[in-house]
Amino acid sequence: MCFIVVGCKYIARVYPRQFRLTAHPIAVGLVLAGIAFFTTVEMFYVVPMIFDPDGLMYKLTWLLAIFIVYNILGNMLACHRTSSSVANLPKDRQIPAPEEEHLWHHCDYCQMLVPPRSWHCKLCNCCILRRDHHCVFTATCIGHNNYRYFFWFTVYLIIGTGLAMASHMLLFVINEDMRRMYLLFHFLNLNGQFFQSGFDHLSIVLNLIFVLNVYAFIFPLMMLAYQLPTLYLNTTFYTRRDGRYDLGIRENFKSLMGKRGLWTFFSPTIKSPLLQDGTKWEQKLSTVCNCYMSKNVI
Repeated sequence: MCFIVVGCKYIARVYPRQFRLTAHPIAVGLVLAGIAFFTTVEMFYVVPMIFDPDGLMYKLTWLLAIFIVYNILGNMLACHRTSSSVANLPKDRQIPAPEEEHLWHHCDYCQMLVPPRSWHCKLCNCCILRRDHHCVFTATCIGHNNYRYFFWFTVYLIIGTGLAMASHMLLFVINEDMRRMYLLFHFLNLNGQFFQSGFDHLSIVLNLIFVLNVYAFIFPLMMLAYQLPTLYLNTTFYTRRDGRYDLGIRENFKSLMGKRGLWTFFSPTIKSPLLQDGTKWEQKLSTVCNCYMSKNVI
């Protein structure tokens, strides 16, 4: 896995245009195909073996599935369509005020001054406000304006794949006939009957789906593990040790998710204005005081 990541980074750095034209369609297509595949398998095959298709629980499960798929696709689309590029700032905010100029830095690629915490993305070919990273699964850079959508996109991927995996486990527990089709049952009972009796096509498909489900759950879980420190400390993927902007979990969350905060969990269409435009960043008091004292000493 590490070799794949390193290889992708190298190709993206050396051949950004070719990487973008190849990796984006593959990654986005993989997400869309995965959503369609797992939704179809779970709702038309696994769940009907757990709940009565004519019962209330089955209908509620459908409503939950629609809600999760809506949030995955909605946040994914909103993330892609919401640009965090410095060029999208109003013209008067693309140039620093005289008192702010010392905080901005020069981008050698864009040949202009850019706000603090902004840096250049070769794939997007522009500077991104509070750039976190470039995401091939949403085909865009994750930054100040679209971080909210990326975070909930990841969370709902975990919820969806987690519930799909839970449905397999529930089927494993309540249905004895289906239980014996899972390799897990034979491993837990330390017997080789599954292999001795031969491979049934249904058993192979069921176990393959379960394994794919486990991998589909682990991947967004790893993505979220990288994002939680970002959210908790108000940092970015590449500046995790920079604690200057950590204002406490409540203020950090509002800074990234907007004024509506946790309400954004329920839908990507909920309006949640951000507290700033991405050019000014409040630093925690201890850092400001330390900087002030250092200047006085000098």
